[in-house]
Amino acid sequence: MSLKKAYEQYFKIGTSVSRFDLKSDKAREELKKHYSSMTAENDMKPMFFVDKEASQADPEKYNLQPVMTYDTARPYLEFAKANGIALRGHTLAWHNQTPIWFFKESFQDDFEAPWASKETMIARLEWYIKNVLNFVQTEYPGVIYAWDVVNEAVEEQDELGWRQRSPWYKTVGPEFVMHAFRFARKYAAPEVKLFYNDYNTFNPFKRDFILENIVKPLMAEKLIDGIGMQTHLVIKEFDHDLEQYAVALEKYGATGLEVQSTELDIHCADPSEEGMQKLAEAYKKLFELYVNAKKTGKANVTCVTFWGMKDDVSWLTGFRRERSYPLLFGDNWEEKEAYRAVVKVAEEA
Repeated sequence: MSLKKAYEQYFKIGTSVSRFDLKSDKAREELKKHYSSMTAENDMKPMFFVDKEASQADPEKYNLQPVMTYDTARPYLEFAKANGIALRGHTLAWHNQTPIWFFKESFQDDFEAPWASKETMIARLEWYIKNVLNFVQTEYPGVIYAWDVVNEAVEEQDELGWRQRSPWYKTVGPEFVMHAFRFARKYAAPEVKLFYNDYNTFNPFKRDFILENIVKPLMAEKLIDGIGMQTHLVIKEFDHDLEQYAVALEKYGATGLEVQSTELDIHCADPSEEGMQKLAEAYKKLFELYVNAKKTGKANVTCVTFWGMKDDVSWLTGFRRERSYPLLFGDNWEEKEAYRAVVKVAEEA
């Protein structure tokens, strides 16, 4: 049974997709078979929507309105449209993979150059969000069903909570989050859902900070529809983290907002039969949690997205600096024990 078929009565099943996946016949086949939602892994992040050369050619003219380009995003939109797969937009405002020149006076590509003024950056933010949303909604209406409006604005190690190293924080301050959601709500089609997305959202400090300083103010202005829990987990810490994760899922669910697992993987460096059985058991527990939350009304889980389609393309091997086997499918698309465990949860629910 396909993943999307198994969970169709509960929530969408999604995956991240790379430009290489879109060029692979086998990957496209698996994408159509198993997933009802997809997210561009990298190619719809800000660095791919802003045109450096054109903006720098006349920085005075384009100061508040950087030149935009959409070619990198089109293949994902075309594929999703042609195959009836819902697309998550990822991401509008993020400190990472947004080029430094975007935040600088005269678009100078230099870390030492002066930051653009707060007023300038708010204008650039609105221009960026307006144009990206207008592009996808004009040329591909109905394809994108949700956007991660702001990504990773909170730093769990920072006693102030906010990610102060972020160029958005440095230029605009923490209110950039409110501005981004106001602009997104202003320009998004009525049916498009707006999410705040972050990692380690189960960490108690980070969880409570997000609820109080991001979710609460956004809900007061009716600007947010959902919370994205990235869900990058580690097999060695899984049982401890799952306890905190269950508490966080219920607390986010209590807001009445949608909750999505947006970037799911479980780092596991042991490819042995025992290691893969541990991975399967972890996925079993996690999906039991999602289904139970949905069935009992503790959290309105609307999508679970895996971050990668098979083990050998996972970002975790590079990030963790050791080979990772974190997903449901092996290097050659073989169904792992974890895949069977996830499907079984749905069958027995």
